[in-house]
Amino acid sequence: MACHELVAFVHQDVYLHSIERLVHAGAAFEDGVWGLLGANGVTHQGENVGRMRDRAQVIGHHRPTPVDVDSVDEVLFLAPRDLVLKHPLTEEPELAWHAYAVEYGLRLRRFGKRVGAVDLGITHNSLTVNLAKLDVAHRRVGSTYPRELPIHTTCGVIGSSKARWRSLRMVREHGWRLRWLRHSLLAARVRRRIDVPVVLSDIRHEVDLVPFSRTSPLYLFNLDNAGGFAEYSSAPLRLTRYGRPVIMSTGSSLPDVIARVSELPESARTLVVGVGLDDLADFVTGCGRERNWLVGIHPAEIWLLGGAGANELPREWSRPEAVPLAFGGTRS
Repeated sequence: MACHELVAFVHQDVYLHSIERLVHAGAAFEDGVWGLLGANGVTHQGENVGRMRDRAQVIGHHRPTPVDVDSVDEVLFLAPRDLVLKHPLTEEPELAWHAYAVEYGLRLRRFGKRVGAVDLGITHNSLTVNLAKLDVAHRRVGSTYPRELPIHTTCGVIGSSKARWRSLRMVREHGWRLRWLRHSLLAARVRRRIDVPVVLSDIRHEVDLVPFSRTSPLYLFNLDNAGGFAEYSSAPLRLTRYGRPVIMSTGSSLPDVIARVSELPESARTLVVGVGLDDLADFVTGCGRERNWLVGIHPAEIWLLGGAGANELPREWSRPEAVPLAFGGTRS
């Protein structure tokens, strides 16, 4: 039913900040070399590329022009209409939810087409992390394309061998402690810079634990020093999560984010994601010393929760793996 030269496959929970950016990226198809371009993908070296906001965090390395990848994420991808008509997306049940774009890219590559990722400036406002039957989909892709293994995807590596020691009971039950110790060391470095509570939490997965409501929205600010996203998403964007409003903004520099946060009342529930370790003191001072802050740490990002939300912590952040070593609790 599509009537234009390019077709965009987009998840229902995606916000497009710039239609013009899609049009500009679509020009790459004109020479007939590219068969598939996605908003986010993984190279054969395991690098996540294509800047986008995934829930509360900006992810992906900045790539203003397309780069070759093993696979693209299904969140948004573009393909020429005539190519899709000639080679339709799979309707195999095993790939109904996961990895259909992964499979499509591998199939198009067999026909001599390139598969790439590029900055498209989107927000993926996903409410859940659905991994049901992901292993089934990956096995199906791996058995269909054995010569391409290993295949890097945004949900893991297809065809990678799993070390036996990872299945040991002790590793399954206590493997988190190594990550906890590593993050606790970073928490100690945070405390040396600013004297605020620290919690170990992946805010992408736990943003909905933050106490905000329809009458008291969450103000989310992303710091995009690398570029590739802020230029498309600087204006505030109001979305909802389970009926609760989140007002999202992006700054291209620390002073930009400080200025935006400073415009809010000190009690406003504020989440700032992407501030570096060495920026913490300047950030807290620049936003006003009367504003309460909590620092969060997880593998790829440091985040801060400010305002009333910093004093109303969910009980999940009191579990052992969320409390840094020697901190004795998030309020110590």
